[in-house]
Amino acid sequence: MKNKIEKAKQDVMWGVKMMVERGYSLGTAGNISARVEGEDLFVITPSSRPYNTLELNDLCLIDMKGNIVDAKFKPSVEATMHRFIYLDRIEVNDIIHSHSKYGTLVSSIENIKELPIIDVESISYLGGEVPIAPFAPAGSLELATSVKNSIGTSAGVLMENHGTIGVGITMEKALIASDNIERTSEQFLFLLATGLRKKEIPNDYVNKVKEISKVNRKISTK
Repeated sequence: MKNKIEKAKQDVMWGVKMMVERGYSLGTAGNISARVEGEDLFVITPSSRPYNTLELNDLCLIDMKGNIVDAKFKPSVEATMHRFIYLDRIEVNDIIHSHSKYGTLVSSIENIKELPIIDVESISYLGGEVPIAPFAPAGSLELATSVKNSIGTSAGVLMENHGTIGVGITMEKALIASDNIERTSEQFLFLLATGLRKKEIPNDYVNKVKEISKVNRKISTK
């Protein structure tokens, strides 16, 4: 088990590095976790610790009942949110929650209920439209429940006035989901600024690629 925990920690540290490099979070904002393979455990970043000085031993180990198994510091306040996603989406092994600027802005616009499909990559990598979870205070049980109830089979979810979540079967896939949410959000904001309507992709193509996306992301299509 020790090697599996070490692998999960390495994955989280790689995710942290990528999130910082992309400018998706500043200071201590956001959090990242990785499921420990074959165990009812996950590794998550600690609360209020700067990412640029974070070390492997600073990461926290939590079980799927919410108990702290090993932690040098207090786990992220969003640990319950991560845990709920892992319990509900058994194929998800890695989660990136960031405060990326475009995704957060889309989540903060009145009357926007989802991030729409803009291009074919929105369907392939995200599974289509990305839902926006209703607002709840950061770190609350209400937010964790809102995210769990909203994400569906999508590769991500936005949280009203808060930020974004990308999930995947690997940390690389979770990052790709996060990248595509941010890219699609930027495209959507430019589209809104023009005041023009986007061209719609034919429904038969959308539905076909959505099913392919589910298979690639290891989601049951039954």
